Amino acid sequence: MGRELTFADAKIIEIVNKNFVPVAMDDWFQRRRQDAEGDFFRKVADQGPRKGSGGGTRQGIYAFTADGKLLQYRNSQDPEVMRAFLLSALKSWGSLSQADRNAAKVAIPELKKIDPRYVPILTKDTLIVNVHARILEKENDFFCHGTCKFPGGQRASHDHMWIRESEWQALLPKDPKVGQEIAIPENLVYRLARFHLIDNTRGEPPMWARNEVRKASLKLFVSDITKEEVRLKLTGAILLATDADEKNAKRGYDASMLGEICYEPSKRKIIKFNAIVMGEHWGEGTYTGGSRPGRAPFGIAFELADPAKPADRVPPQAIREFAGYFEASK
Repeated sequence: MGRELTFADAKIIEIVNKNFVPVAMDDWFQRRRQDAEGDFFRKVADQGPRKGSGGGTRQGIYAFTADGKLLQYRNSQDPEVMRAFLLSALKSWGSLSQADRNAAKVAIPELKKIDPRYVPILTKDTLIVNVHARILEKENDFFCHGTCKFPGGQRASHDHMWIRESEWQALLPKDPKVGQEIAIPENLVYRLARFHLIDNTRGEPPMWARNEVRKASLKLFVSDITKEEVRLKLTGAILLATDADEKNAKRGYDASMLGEICYEPSKRKIIKFNAIVMGEHWGEGTYTGGSRPGRAPFGIAFELADPAKPADRVPPQAIREFAGYFEASK
């Protein structure tokens, strides 16, 4: 989230577009993968302050040449700091000899071997859903943007939910009838609850454990049928809490869900996936400090993504544990 806010700065965008080749990657994956890309990342990172063997974080912003020479490193969310960092990196590039600049021009070979443990693969027929979360406040029975002391914590976060073909196909009845209820795959219910009903507006969020899903009652039924589309209504109630007694839970989310899924019956293709989860959340995680005191309104929106957009193909954050993400009910 912090990186997104930093690189939304107009001046930073201008500097990067004119002078750099921007690359975004997940340090958690990169520092672990055993292939050429992982080796290259560690080669660059080991020239900075976060180095060495083991699984320690190498998070940060790196400016480096194409052959892997580190120019500058900084780990900051402050746009002013990052503007200065980029200008300093350009100065470092300018101080290189012509011979070093020429040596930095390298051909990038095709990556022949990929470490499958740390490269989540998006299969062709996986449904991608955008997930946005935002703190809210209530004024005169209406919800509005929330405010908090944490810098940027009032902005919406962005993640993705992946739904396997077998799962979304199970949501589409072959012979639909108005009022018909459709069973939602259990793994899909728990994936949504554990990994996508989280407060990721201020940093690296903790996911919900299986036993912290105290209630996840979701219902899906056919609401309307035409030649062009079948409309499904989604409703539900969800309670997530770190203690079985909600009053003693240090962190929780008590919410309701309302949404609609539409599909083309002739093609069995989902053309709309819109849902809203609204409720009260409380508490904070190890890396998500600065939460508002007590219980406060919190909303999460789901909408169908566009798989043609590279940004919409970014893996879900929780997919770091690949099997656990898809088998969330266990």
